[in-house]
Amino acid sequence: MLEVFSGLVTGFFNNLINDVRDSVAGMVETYLLSTHDLSTLTPRPLTEEPALQAMFHLTLAMADLLLVLVFTWAFLRSQWERSFRAHYTLKVILPRAMAAIVMAHFALLFGQMAIDLNNAMVHAVWTQPFPGGSPRFPWMFAMNSAFGQPLFQIVIRLAIAVMLVIVALTYVVRFALLAVLLGVAPLAAICMILPETKRYAQSWLRVFLLTVFMQFGQVLVLRFASLFADQVGARPVEALYGVAVLYLLIKVPGLMNASAHLEGKTEHLAESIVKKGIKSAMGTARASHA
Repeated sequence: MLEVFSGLVTGFFNNLINDVRDSVAGMVETYLLSTHDLSTLTPRPLTEEPALQAMFHLTLAMADLLLVLVFTWAFLRSQWERSFRAHYTLKVILPRAMAAIVMAHFALLFGQMAIDLNNAMVHAVWTQPFPGGSPRFPWMFAMNSAFGQPLFQIVIRLAIAVMLVIVALTYVVRFALLAVLLGVAPLAAICMILPETKRYAQSWLRVFLLTVFMQFGQVLVLRFASLFADQVGARPVEALYGVAVLYLLIKVPGLMNASAHLEGKTEHLAESIVKKGIKSAMGTARASHA
């Protein structure tokens, strides 16, 4: 009786895991190896999505109207600005405003160029022939072949199924985030003009680049992992290797985000050191003249 119950439970979990695998694996492969608009049967560039274009034109009109407010604020600030380096004079504001206007009006074009660059790098990494053979997903062995005891197989396959769902959800969120970032790109471009709002434009750029090129980072890890999948040897170890690769794919966006924050902190630290050095040098020069 116990063996019959165990067989029923094992069959149930295997069927459940296979259903999750079949429904999610294709979605993961589609999202993982390219970035495009999936709202139609025929993939097309993301920036050709009608809803995204409508939102972009709305925020572009808002950005054009905000230019008047930006120049008014810069003019008022220039009246009482007293600093070593001017930030609000027309000589400083005008080049920034011209660059912001260009970025705002051609944001979809520039954004699609970044996405196309990512797609080209992903395609080059994934299709490049290496001695390890054709590329494949390291976790497919654990999902299609027998290894070890039935309970061990269920645990490993269930872990892979859960991670595949997480990866799929990550790419759905990535697709939505890219659409939102491209939609508000004109407002982010206007934030480049004033020093008070410049950090918002920098944050937008950091998040956009991270969201676009996280796919290349994940595919790069996956391609190198597939080269060593055949060299692992033992079947249970190869199954665990597939789980480890999936876990690493999930961690790649967080690692890239952490490295971007570290770079920003390093830049701010360097700027503060330079400013302190300039102030101390000016104080020393004034003291010597006195």
